[in-house]
Amino acid sequence: MRIIKVSDAAAQASGVEYVGNTLLGLVGEIGGELKYSGDKARVTLKIGAPERYADYLRSEIEDRIADVIAVGYKYRYFKKGISASGLMPFEKEILYSALIAADIDEDKRFVVKKERLLEHYAVDGIFNFRLAPLKRKWEEIVGYIPSVFTSGQLKDFVRYLIGEKRGKKAIVRNGLVYDGNYNLLERSRLLPALPGGAEGKILREVILSASGRVEVGSEIPEADRKYLRDFYGGRISFKTGAEK
Repeated sequence: MRIIKVSDAAAQASGVEYVGNTLLGLVGEIGGELKYSGDKARVTLKIGAPERYADYLRSEIEDRIADVIAVGYKYRYFKKGISASGLMPFEKEILYSALIAADIDEDKRFVVKKERLLEHYAVDGIFNFRLAPLKRKWEEIVGYIPSVFTSGQLKDFVRYLIGEKRGKKAIVRNGLVYDGNYNLLERSRLLPALPGGAEGKILREVILSASGRVEVGSEIPEADRKYLRDFYGGRISFKTGAEK
């Protein structure tokens, strides 16, 4: 049995939990095991797998850690550096999500390259000591973003960022978001809850998917429907029963 560890500061435990939660089904299928431990300073996830599956599991772990950094860490970096005055709290969250998604695939590839083949993935250590070029890029982005936005400017800006996306499709079914291969997408777990409750959750997950097209196959909250239409325009389709 191969044991692979993932850890982070306790204040960022949600990232370690994301790794464990999104791999739970896979680990069970291959006869592996998950175990959490921690204290006030740090949380650790130990993932055990039969040797013949270890390399495959490692690649999946590295992909999830890349999500943690390219979504969760990037969110905290942008939230600290981008004030976006003039926007309501909900609108600010949409802006942060769109900025995260703008180059998330590129960010993830860079993270995976820098974290490859570790025995113990200390997420904060990887971020602090292996990803200096990525942090410099994020710092440049923060410098480009206006300090004051209007709602109209936000709409135009998010439309522009989404308009750069091609190929991938997000599928909405029964309150959940999937990619084009029907893999469940859960990147929003890495972000704080939206202000105002459940409305906007689907919207944020779709934006974080970095997809250029959206297919909605069930009813969704009015706020999600409105913003998805505003942002995706002719690249969103509603199946029978999903449109109002």
